[in-house]
Amino acid sequence: MSPHRIRSLAAASAIVAAVLSGLSCGRPSDESAIRALLAESVARAEKRDLDGLMALFAPDYVDSAGRDPAETRDLIDGYLGQYRGVVIHLLGARVAAPGPDGRAAVECEVALSHGAAQVLRKLIRYTGEYYHFRIEVRRTGRGEWRFTGAEWRSTGLAELFPESLDILKKLFPGL
Repeated sequence: MSPHRIRSLAAASAIVAAVLSGLSCGRPSDESAIRALLAESVARAEKRDLDGLMALFAPDYVDSAGRDPAETRDLIDGYLGQYRGVVIHLLGARVAAPGPDGRAAVECEVALSHGAAQVLRKLIRYTGEYYHFRIEVRRTGRGEWRFTGAEWRSTGLAELFPESLDILKKLFPGL
């Protein structure tokens, strides 16, 4: 093969690689899309947007207590109805790579507080209650991620992921 032909093939290969990498860069990774789902769910819960929040659940969602989406909505609505000024801080999240079935496992932790204004909570260093979640998500046919299952438990400060503690220390200096 002539040197001119080799240079032409190399240039064409470089152009194809650049185009393909540009196409993949436009789409978020599975992990970043799942993290965005978590952040969106927190924002919708804090705003008490139950319809928007429940749109993030798959129709076949079932939690560890056997609750379907309607029962889960009632649970969340009952909690939010008890308190004013609910604040949810998404702390550490560990996202597993999706399997061939389009499902991925997520472990995350949140700090949940309510009541007095957030500024006051920071002054008294009240970080709230901590919860550890194990969540299953699934990619829909349209490429969106939805919650398909969850279990959670209350946890203590000492049991949090190291990355969760780092986030708390940024939110509440001096913690």
